[in-house]
Amino acid sequence: MEVERRKHARHLVRNDRIEIFSRESQAIGQLENISKTGLAFHYIPVRGEKVEIDTIDIMATGPARFYLSGLSCRWIYDIGALDEERTFTGTETRLCGLEFISNKNIHQLMFFLENYLNWPVDELHSS
Repeated sequence: MEVERRKHARHLVRNDRIEIFSRESQAIGQLENISKTGLAFHYIPVRGEKVEIDTIDIMATGPARFYLSGLSCRWIYDIGALDEERTFTGTETRLCGLEFISNKNIHQLMFFLENYLNWPVDELHSS
């Protein structure tokens, strides 16, 4: 049995309209899960290059709009992944994990976690 190393519960998104983007790397992706200390997102590499990210923005579109900019972070992992339907499409899709390194926007981040996301992943699997 694998031991969970995360200190805080990860939350899944309610819909697929939450985008993660980085101005410095021009990366744009879809949020996979998030906690108050980090997140994971899927993206398609620009020109086949992995992302190098120091700061990200989170944007929820659709009827419930939300924008949080300038979250400082550090890269944890960047691995190849299947597309959302879990099939091979010929386009490389990657899963990137980031850790937040500043509490500068913690109040906005907590508002986002409480109002835009589903129950924590761990609670979903235990029921």
